[in-house]
Amino acid sequence: MVWTESKDLSLLRAIAAEGIFVNTKAGSRERGTAWLNVASALVAESLTVTARSVRDRYHILARKWKAKVGAEEKESGGGDKHMTEVEVLLEELVELESESEKVAEQQDEAKKAAAAKEKKQAAEMRERALERFGETRKRQNETEKEEGKKETKRRRSGGEALEWLKEKGEGLRELKEKELQDKKEEREIQKMQHEQFVKQLQATQVANNEQMKMFQQQMLQQMQQQQHQQQQQQQQFAMLQHQMMVMMQQHAQLMSNFLKKDE
Repeated sequence: MVWTESKDLSLLRAIAAEGIFVNTKAGSRERGTAWLNVASALVAESLTVTARSVRDRYHILARKWKAKVGAEEKESGGGDKHMTEVEVLLEELVELESESEKVAEQQDEAKKAAAAKEKKQAAEMRERALERFGETRKRQNETEKEEGKKETKRRRSGGEALEWLKEKGEGLRELKEKELQDKKEEREIQKMQHEQFVKQLQATQVANNEQMKMFQQQMLQQMQQQQHQQQQQQQQFAMLQHQMMVMMQQHAQLMSNFLKKDE
């Protein structure tokens, strides 16, 4: 299929209606389903497309738009204010995609930081557990020396083993509780960030929809004005034709009268 400006416009409208860059994350299964829905919407308009072809076409249009904007900014310090509907939709979708990628990067960095923090805390808990075990063993050795016992076996007694296992169990329990608490806090942070991101994108989409409505109204008014001007021009042309016909009839009547006088 050969892409034309009208087909590109249908594509961009379908992408905006689906909210791909608002409701889904890049590389997710939901993003793939959204592209499939866009393709289905265009197929319903008798266009031969697939989810991959519409995605690739959008990326081509987005790259061309970015290059155009960059070139205009270098030449004149700003973009062209008179844009077509295709350019308006491209500008909005590119901005939404950029914001979505930034939020995804922030979430990934937060996850990495939380994982590193959790790993560090686990290592610290293990070190503390080992320190407790070393202190317990040292204390028991000093007690045995004071009582005059000779250390004939290096194997722990039953009481020492139980105490060591008890302290180790307490250390592991504290570590597990700490891990659970950290994961809970991380989930709450991620939930809050996601809610803020959704609210921000929804607000952006509402503003973009309002801007789109205003743009469409302006286009409609311009078309109505052009039609009115064309009607006025047609009326003026018809009046001129009528005046010329009257003048020709008058001229013919004068010639006829003149010829009759000569006779």
